[in-house]
Amino acid sequence: MRVAVIGVGRMGSRHADNLAKGAAPGAQLAAVCDIDPEVRRKAENKWRVKAYDDFRELVDSADVQAVVVATPHYSHTEICKYAIERGLHTLVEKPIAVTAKDAGELISCAKRHGDVIFAIMYNQRTNPLYAYAKRLVEGGELGRIVRADFTVTDWYRSQYYYDMNGWRASWSGEGGGTLINQCVHQLDLLQWILGMPKTVQCKCRTVGRKITTENDVTALFGYGDFDCSFRASTHELPGVNRFEIAGSKGLLTITRGMLSAKLLRMDESEINARSRRDYGNKADKKYRVVRKFYGIGNYLSDALYGQQCRALRAFVAAAEKRDPSLLVAKGEEGIRALSLINAMNMSDWTRTGAEVPVDADAYAAALEQKKEQERAARPKQ
Repeated sequence: MRVAVIGVGRMGSRHADNLAKGAAPGAQLAAVCDIDPEVRRKAENKWRVKAYDDFRELVDSADVQAVVVATPHYSHTEICKYAIERGLHTLVEKPIAVTAKDAGELISCAKRHGDVIFAIMYNQRTNPLYAYAKRLVEGGELGRIVRADFTVTDWYRSQYYYDMNGWRASWSGEGGGTLINQCVHQLDLLQWILGMPKTVQCKCRTVGRKITTENDVTALFGYGDFDCSFRASTHELPGVNRFEIAGSKGLLTITRGMLSAKLLRMDESEINARSRRDYGNKADKKYRVVRKFYGIGNYLSDALYGQQCRALRAFVAAAEKRDPSLLVAKGEEGIRALSLINAMNMSDWTRTGAEVPVDADAYAAALEQKKEQERAARPKQ
């Protein structure tokens, strides 16, 4: 299958490299597209493929059967719709769009062209630790969920990172900051494992960087029966990545590289009912410990190809067999984490709690106001 990469910047180049070196069996890099002439020149020299300056020309060339879209966020909807409507299998980098309103339009387009495979790059789902956690939760081994906490402060980004591209960490260019760029991964994992919350209360700040969007987030998701706290930042060192889920039958903790689960022999409600002492019966509180590790093989694969390559391989296999069940994440699933981000932003802007999902039209209008304020605050040339 001949595949093109649209947008060969920081992440698009990784996808193009993997396709060019045959890291996704059954696929070959056939073309690239980028609006930067210097990037196109380097791409042609490096990969020996045709480099287009207009994604429409590439799609209409009939030279490829699939595309990987790795352009700035606001362009995702337009490019993906154009490719899908012309029958090209499409893998889009996260986020699916900037607003749930645009995401909904894209998903509707994909549904009208059901023979086209549409996927989103949620590569964190390929982490076996999160996959195992999902099985434990869905299988009831943790019992009834009573609490969850997700802290991710190891996405460190310096001022140099933001200065590399003028669109980064801006409402006009990126549609947000840490939430829509880095945290979309963790928010997808959160909803993938725990499901979608009903409400959110969120506070965002900008710490130590000359940017107009957030790089520090504190949120509380309400699920009805339990709450999930969420903390994230891109300015903290050394940082931590920790997901903890407490249930009536145990406690699960995931840190980088390891999962640890303490699984009780009986539910806490039964332990409480049987208790004849203030701290509970010692024998009833016994648990077994399960530990899982990311594994040296996964680390080596990530070093060679990046975790994203697993999602790329799955996309190629799904496109070849016309079987969306082979995907790591279907494109339509991209709206869930995006809906959380939209609700978190709205909560911060209004200084009140927000329902999940927020009104799509209201959020789109509020974002336009943020973009106008951002443009008005820029120094006049």
